[in-house]
Amino acid sequence: MVMWLLYLVFAMILMLYCIIFLIAYGIKFVFRLDLNNMSVCFKCYILDWIEVLCIKTFVCNGVFYYQINKKPIKTVSENRDTDIKKQNKRSKKSKLKIGAYISRLWSKLPNIKIRRLSINYGASFEEIKGRALLDGCAMLISNTLMAVSGEKLRLQEFELQNISQKSNLNGVDVECVLGFSIIKIAAYVIYAMTAKKKYEVAI
Repeated sequence: MVMWLLYLVFAMILMLYCIIFLIAYGIKFVFRLDLNNMSVCFKCYILDWIEVLCIKTFVCNGVFYYQINKKPIKTVSENRDTDIKKQNKRSKKSKLKIGAYISRLWSKLPNIKIRRLSINYGASFEEIKGRALLDGCAMLISNTLMAVSGEKLRLQEFELQNISQKSNLNGVDVECVLGFSIIKIAAYVIYAMTAKKKYEVAI
């Protein structure tokens, strides 16, 4: 019995060490939106190349499909009716004070350090004015977001690039690498889920 406990403790310590090592190395998230084929893809990597999560959604013949990792492809409409019924059932019981809830979440937003944030975007423009306008809008949006979240967000490496001349991408491709800040984000998500009940009122 004692040996089994020692093995269990050793396994837990080893697992904890692996988790800390992976977080310290960095966890990479990739988001890609392509308007050419109306597809969205979200991926998560550890050790920079091992894919642990892949979520894809796309449109084919007017129907939305999604796939999680290597599981079978399903249509979004399969669970739509069930989700609507559940949502209506919840809305009849309570109503969320959205303003107060968002204000509370913003005040509790932790300081997050992003090791690398790379944003590549592209669009098909025949005229140079169109590309210049797109670049101006992208810079304006990114600078505004940086200014608003400057106290809460710190970037070690940031890249914003228009790849219209290099790629046929008509959308955006984002790559983000996080270290130990992923723990803060996970704790913040848990807090947001638990605090939501405090801002629900019966109707």
